[in-house]
Amino acid sequence: MAVLHAFCSFLSIKFFPLLYALVGFGVLIAVHECGHFVFCKIFNIHTPTFSIGFGPELFRRKIGQTNFRLALIPFGGYVEIAGLEETGQGSQEFALAKDETSFNQKPYWQKVCVLSGGVLFNIIFAYLVFCFLFMVGSPKPHSISIAGVLKESAAEKAGLKIGDGILKINDKMLQTNDQELVDNAYDVLLEEIRQNPDKQVVFSILRDGKTQDFPVILGHKEESGKTIGSLGTEMRAPVKKLSFFAAFKAGAETTALWIVRMVQGIKQLFCQRSLEGAGGPVMIIAQSFSSAQSGIIPLLIFLALISLNLALINILPLGILDGGKILMITIEAIIRRELPRAFKNGLEMITLFMFISLFLLITYRDIASLFGAKLKALYLKIMGLIR
Repeated sequence: MAVLHAFCSFLSIKFFPLLYALVGFGVLIAVHECGHFVFCKIFNIHTPTFSIGFGPELFRRKIGQTNFRLALIPFGGYVEIAGLEETGQGSQEFALAKDETSFNQKPYWQKVCVLSGGVLFNIIFAYLVFCFLFMVGSPKPHSISIAGVLKESAAEKAGLKIGDGILKINDKMLQTNDQELVDNAYDVLLEEIRQNPDKQVVFSILRDGKTQDFPVILGHKEESGKTIGSLGTEMRAPVKKLSFFAAFKAGAETTALWIVRMVQGIKQLFCQRSLEGAGGPVMIIAQSFSSAQSGIIPLLIFLALISLNLALINILPLGILDGGKILMITIEAIIRRELPRAFKNGLEMITLFMFISLFLLITYRDIASLFGAKLKALYLKIMGLIR
């Protein structure tokens, strides 16, 4: 019985959350590629392959003229499009096709729709998730909680932990005596943090049913040319249940708000020429796993935010990304001729090399951040045994 209990505990605490996280990440890839696929079908463009994942093939089925496949490595996917040469995406047997069902024979506006379809579907996915959340509301609508703590951040140094509920910051109450959130509690909290860079603020924290005060010396960061306070946490604000139409309006507002915040974050990465705060697949899976352990609602919120991130990154005008391809066809539409294949392939290979290098660097940073202390402790233990 003890073994069975331990096995069931492992399934519920570790295995299923990890499975949900991987499935969720795969869903985001499928949503993105489905955007390209749907517009190809609308404009009668041949799609030889629709793949979710890379590497060894797990499943394949041909429906109509398209081979649908599922591969082992879930960090990506592609839709192979006839008449569109794309490095590393399928056999490319139809890449140079020029018949009426090929991409290169379609009008410019249809090409833009096909290439931007993935970005559009990722945004729609996030919007629908936010709408759903506003329709159902939060299961625990009484406090703003900490959903993540960054390494070496002000929050970590002060001892704040994931799951802590924030009741008050300095003299500003975030909930009433009836344990209901005050109006705009989340905005009040963020504004108090922003206005106190490098200063001490006091958080009233609910942890394990007890209220404790935590003095925190905030950090700082630059935003739009201004120095603002930084706590170094991800926070989960409760969502009030809204009516059907109000939920769709709130969903649109929330989606727009997060897009603006993410654009500012991407801009900051380029301006500071630093990867501070950037996370790769390892970190995404780890945070997805953590969200899945907290329940389906936190996981959905996290996936919605990752979906928006995928949309914004893919629209950047860089080589192998959707935005880079849109830039290429726009230039071709202006000069009214195709750019040399060697130039386009060379540009794709350069940016592919850059992205692989960036992927490896961020993955190394993710592993060091998540497991660095444990690996160091293991190394010291092994060295101690050797000596």
